[in-house]
Amino acid sequence: MVSLPIDAYLPAITDALREHRVLVLVAEPGAGKTTRVPPAILKANLLPASQPRLVMLQPRRLAARAAAERIASENDWTVGGDDVGYQVRFENKLTPRTRLRVVTEAILTNALLDDPSLDGVGCVVLDEFHERSIYSDLAIALLRDVRAALRDDLHVVVMSATLDAGPVATFLGTNGKTAPIVRVPGRTFPVTIAHRPRGGGYLEDVVANAVADAPDDGHTLVFLPGAAEIQATQRVIADRLPGRLVLPLYGSLPFDEQRRAVAPSKALKIVLATNIAETSLTIDGVRTVIDSGLSRQAAFDPQRGLDALRLGRISLASATQRAGRAGRTAEGRCVRLWSALEEKQMAPFDSPEIARVDLAPTLLELHAWGESDPSTFNFFEPPPPESIAAAERLLVMLGALDREHRLTALGKRLRGLPVHPRLGRLLIEAATKGQPRLGTATAAILSEKDFVHRRRESRFDIASDRLTASSDVLLRVHALRGDAGGLDVDRVQLQQVRRVEEQLRSAVARAASRDAPSPARPPAIDTRLTAPPGAGPGDDEDAFVRRLVLLAYPDRVCRRRGQGSAAAMVGGGGVRLSDESAVVSGDYFVAASARQDDRQRQREAIVDIASRIEPAWLEELFPQSITRAPRVRYDESAERVIATKQTRYLDLVLREETDPAPDRSAVAGALAEALLPRVREVIGGDEALSALVARVAFAAAHAPQHPWPTFDDAGWRELLIDAADGKQSLRQVTQALRDAVRHRLVYPLDRLLDELAPESLTVPTGSAIRLAYNSDPRHPPVLAVRLQEMFGLAQTPRVAGGRTPVLLHLLGPNYRPVQVTGDLASFWKNTYAQVRKDLRADYPKHSWPDDPLTAEAIRGAKRRR
Repeated sequence: MVSLPIDAYLPAITDALREHRVLVLVAEPGAGKTTRVPPAILKANLLPASQPRLVMLQPRRLAARAAAERIASENDWTVGGDDVGYQVRFENKLTPRTRLRVVTEAILTNALLDDPSLDGVGCVVLDEFHERSIYSDLAIALLRDVRAALRDDLHVVVMSATLDAGPVATFLGTNGKTAPIVRVPGRTFPVTIAHRPRGGGYLEDVVANAVADAPDDGHTLVFLPGAAEIQATQRVIADRLPGRLVLPLYGSLPFDEQRRAVAPSKALKIVLATNIAETSLTIDGVRTVIDSGLSRQAAFDPQRGLDALRLGRISLASATQRAGRAGRTAEGRCVRLWSALEEKQMAPFDSPEIARVDLAPTLLELHAWGESDPSTFNFFEPPPPESIAAAERLLVMLGALDREHRLTALGKRLRGLPVHPRLGRLLIEAATKGQPRLGTATAAILSEKDFVHRRRESRFDIASDRLTASSDVLLRVHALRGDAGGLDVDRVQLQQVRRVEEQLRSAVARAASRDAPSPARPPAIDTRLTAPPGAGPGDDEDAFVRRLVLLAYPDRVCRRRGQGSAAAMVGGGGVRLSDESAVVSGDYFVAASARQDDRQRQREAIVDIASRIEPAWLEELFPQSITRAPRVRYDESAERVIATKQTRYLDLVLREETDPAPDRSAVAGALAEALLPRVREVIGGDEALSALVARVAFAAAHAPQHPWPTFDDAGWRELLIDAADGKQSLRQVTQALRDAVRHRLVYPLDRLLDELAPESLTVPTGSAIRLAYNSDPRHPPVLAVRLQEMFGLAQTPRVAGGRTPVLLHLLGPNYRPVQVTGDLASFWKNTYAQVRKDLRADYPKHSWPDDPLTAEAIRGAKRRR
């Protein structure tokens, strides 16, 4: 074996484990921790004969395989034999006697849940803990519980290249003591860092230029955020550097192609990789690293139940890991496609998965562990409460938990399937109804990356060329069987989905034999997934697949807005069907695959894979999520309360009908709630009400010794609440407010009001002219009257018991004021003659006497003789 920096520290590592049984190991990149520490623990005879096995958790499948193969090579062992093997999703290279087991993802968790005592296992190693996968976070918490309650002899090692070791050591410590920390330097080959800011150029062009400028003294490793960027860059490099060996490396790539990218090669190669190559994997001979500084991280919106892969800047820890890949075997260089200033703004570490991903699978595991309230579980770092709540709601909808959040029989079966509980629910239902092949095909399609190409612009330039179907999922099921129809299929990804389908088929068969119910036992949930009566075979399959999708995604039901592609989803978020979705009709659909487009101002999620449903299915399959309740709301345009009866699926309205007999108190409450914030506007908007209030204020100002009612804001609010009782419209409320004001004018205030502030005054023609009272009682009321109706009246009329003259607005024949005065006698004496002169020629048919005090008052034009 080649000497590695870790070798000198192995005695200290095993000694610390022998004494404390827990250890935190921080070893820099290239130290050799992954391949050297587990065999050293076995060879040091730390583990008793009754617990001889060591399990090492790797976050990635490719890294698990590579680690097992490297350990076998260094120790002259055989992978899959008694000494070392690995187990990843759908692949098992272990025997019952294998001592060193490299495993991934949920395999260790499943082992703990099946046997909390981990019988036969003497040591568990959590490698690359700095990646903070959700499985690593769950594993360290469960292992701590196991050591505290069942197995204090269990050895636990946490390893990482870049890690803040203190919190981990504290978490693993016992009896007030922290776990020991061992630090190991990496290889000392220097790596020169150069910054080459990308600017505004396309990423693939900038990377190709950097590759072309790299020396030919070794392999080149390029870090890119995802498969799409890798494929685009591969095409550009092939055009510019023909003949160079360019190899992709990402998670969904077939294993043989992944192995080719990491295998030793005499020919210089350019490896285009995601962060799968950031840790654990060693590609010998890499001298140049070109780092885009970008990665896609899994994210989750708990409010909308949508998963996402978000493109973002990597952390400083990731940048250090990536650069270290260039210094494993010799001096190297790292070209960073960002500036030194940008580097100062980068986060020190990546955020843990537990803080940003869907927690439904994790919480299902915790309930199986016996944790009735996951919010109180002793996580290494607690997840957000809203994410826990969202996951619990989903598990209840799927039937994995009952209403009291206790694990159901169905929940136990879901935990035994190697898929998300959503897809597990789908698989169980399909198998129960005798359609396991249709279930595994649907689940494989929904669990893997889509094998249908998505273009930047719509492929359907002409509406008549657009594919139409009831379900995008069903189109993909047909493509999986060989009938691609009009779909643009990625053949490589299609084969990957077919492989997963085969593996799911085996998993379902194993689960069926393990969980076969007795004939007397009823199904866990009767969802009655049957086709409509009289439907043909094609219709049977169509409806069955669409119902399966609904069962898996009950929290992603959408209702279309109008006839377009926009829709509202459960939870209140907006979505929009992509141009390439075939689901162009139907009011309701399920968003099986949706991606957040943050560039849109409305933050609408784009739905790439949809499946139409019938609203009756919601009431049939999820009766517990259906509510029927009255609803009242104030309609501003109609100025009245609208009362309806709503049928809702969760918060999505399915039907709304007029309620002929709404609850009186609810209607009154809605009316008052709408009008209270603008009570003064309501008063001012009704002429009769505002006039009555002004009269009361005027009377109170001129006879303050009487107990007149006051109308401040608090008083008006009280009156309005009383007035709204039994009413439905603004008009009814204002009428009730008028009555309420009058009812407060008890005797003798009602009589005094008419005496002090009469509603109208009678003029010489006998006409009763309404007075206009000012909101400020210090101002006199206005009497607007035509000039001819005042002939014969010598003095200004008065109110307030004769103490206050009114303000006369004397109107011409056109009803426009010709004089405003509070002294009618002065007007007749000093001003009338000029007014008569000015208007007589324009209005000859009207009376313009020389002496207005002796003339007859008339309403209109002069009478004919």
